[in-house]
Amino acid sequence: MADGSSFPGQNNFQTALSHTEDSLKKIYQGLPDDWKLLIEYKPYEPNFYSTVIQDWGTSFMLANACGEKAYSLVDLGHHLPNSNIEQIVSVLMLKGKLGGFHFNDSKYGDDDVTVGSIKPYALFLIFNELVYGMQNNPQNPDLAWMIDASHNIKDPLEDLIQSLEAIQEAYAKALLIDQTELKNAQLNNDVVKCQEILQDAFRTDVRPLLESARLASGGALSPIQSYRKLNVRNELIKERGKHNVATGL
Repeated sequence: MADGSSFPGQNNFQTALSHTEDSLKKIYQGLPDDWKLLIEYKPYEPNFYSTVIQDWGTSFMLANACGEKAYSLVDLGHHLPNSNIEQIVSVLMLKGKLGGFHFNDSKYGDDDVTVGSIKPYALFLIFNELVYGMQNNPQNPDLAWMIDASHNIKDPLEDLIQSLEAIQEAYAKALLIDQTELKNAQLNNDVVKCQEILQDAFRTDVRPLLESARLASGGALSPIQSYRKLNVRNELIKERGKHNVATGL
C-alpha cells in the first residue's frame, strides 16, 4: 500500500494515515482463520517526502489497531542509515508483535544486496536479540523468514545460497552466546565483558559446524561448489529456456 507524498502539502498526514488504517482493517476482516497480516514499513520510496507507514512504530500501531493476527514485518533495508535494527527487533518481540523478516543487506539505503555482505556484525546482533527473544518471549508467534534481495550481476540462485549461508552463520554464532553470563555482566555493568562475550561468539568460525550439519541432513558440504559442479544453472536454462539477462532465470 504505497501511500505517501513526494512534496510538502501534497497529502494531509492524518487523512492518509486514517485511510491506510481503514484499508488494513478491512483487509484484516477478510483474512482466513489461519492467515496472518504482516505490516511492512519503509521511510521512503516510491514517495520521497512522506510514506504513511514510515517506521516500526507506525507499523506496530496499525498492527495493534487491526487485531491479534496482525504483526510488524522487518525488512533489514527499510531503515534510515545507522538505525538500531536489533533494538527494534527486541522491542517488537517483547510486545509479541514481530511477524517476520525480509533479509538483505545495505550500504546506503534499501540496496537489497546479499545478506551479510556489507554488515555481518549487525546481522549477528539481530540474531542475538532473536535468540534471547525466542527463549524469553513465548508470546511472540513463529516468524516468517524471507529473503528480499535483488541482483542482475549474480546468478540469483547463487546469491540465495550465499544469503542462506550468512543467515545460518549469524544464527549459529548467536546460539554460542551464554545468555546467562551476558545477563550477569549487564547487571554488574561490566561493559568490557559484555563486548567480549559478543565478539568472542562473532569471531568463532562456525563454518565447519554448519558443513557437518548440512552433510548430516543430506545436504551439500559446499553449496556453491556443488551448485556449479552440477551445472544447475545451465540445466535449468535447458529445461525452462533463457529469458532476458536482467531478470535472471
